[in-house]
Parts: sequence; C-alpha cells; structure tokens
Amino acid sequence: MLKTLDRIADALGFVASTVARLLLVFVAAILFMQVVLRYGFGFSLPWPEEAARYSMIWVVMLAGSLLVKDDQLVRVDFFDHYWPARLMSLRNAIFRVLLAVLLGVMVWKGYENAQFGARRSAVTLGVSFYWVYLAIPVGAGLMMFHMLVLALRDLLGRTEQSGPSILKSEI
Repeated sequence: MLKTLDRIADALGFVASTVARLLLVFVAAILFMQVVLRYGFGFSLPWPEEAARYSMIWVVMLAGSLLVKDDQLVRVDFFDHYWPARLMSLRNAIFRVLLAVLLGVMVWKGYENAQFGARRSAVTLGVSFYWVYLAIPVGAGLMMFHMLVLALRDLLGRTEQSGPSILKSEI
C-alpha cells in the first residue's frame, strides 16, 4: 500500500512541479514584457500585474505541496537526537496527522471561499475569482495527502523516500 501511495505522491509531485515551473516562466515572461513596454515604449498593458499576482498564488501553493512531499518544511530538531527512534517516529506521525487535520480545514474553508469568489471576476483579466481562490484548496489538498503519506511512513517505521526528490534533484 505504501508503494502505491508513494507512486501516486510522485505523480502528483511531478504534475505540481511541472505546473509551478510553467507558471513561473509565464510570470517572468509577462513581467519582462511589461517592463520593456513601460520603459522602452512608454506604455503598458493593464493585465500583466494581475495575471502575475494570481499565478504566483498558484505557484506558492503548488511549491508548498512539494516541500511537504519532500519533508523540507522548517523544523526545530535540536533535541531530536535525545529521543528514541521509534518514539520520534510516533511523535512525528502524530504531528503530521494534526497538520493534516488543519490542512483539511483549509481545504474545506478554501473551497467555500472559492465558491464565494465565483460571483466576482478579476478587473482586467475578466476571469472568475473562483479559479484564483481554488489555489488554496488544491494546494492544501495536495499538502494534506503528502502529509498523510509521511505520517503513514512514520508509523510503519520507513523513513526512506520512494524515488529521487523533486526539490533535491535540482541542486
């Protein structure tokens, strides 16, 4: 079961990484275009700043899920070497399940906000705020899935990852 979940996590991580990279390239391109138009030609388009802002929200939520997947979140591990390995795995699993519950609330409330945002649209893009606000429940849902996989891995005493890390492989 853990191997299947790891394969699903790897596939979701690959998709999230690809979409986040494409969005970052999109943001860089439209902001570069906006700067060239503004300072080179004396006029600017009304939509690039708004498109970049909303794209970056998606990038942050997708990249956050990659950080959770690769267990790269900030932590204080100063006293960890004093804990027995099995007790530390149990402690980590409990913390991960608690975080998954909080992420579940974030998915629930984020989707409610996305539905509320469907009534409005962005000023210059004309796109519904539903698609902008949907980044929160999608990113939190991915984080919650990865957090539960890590908790299961901790409970089973397996700390190795299935494949190469998406984030570490870029170094």
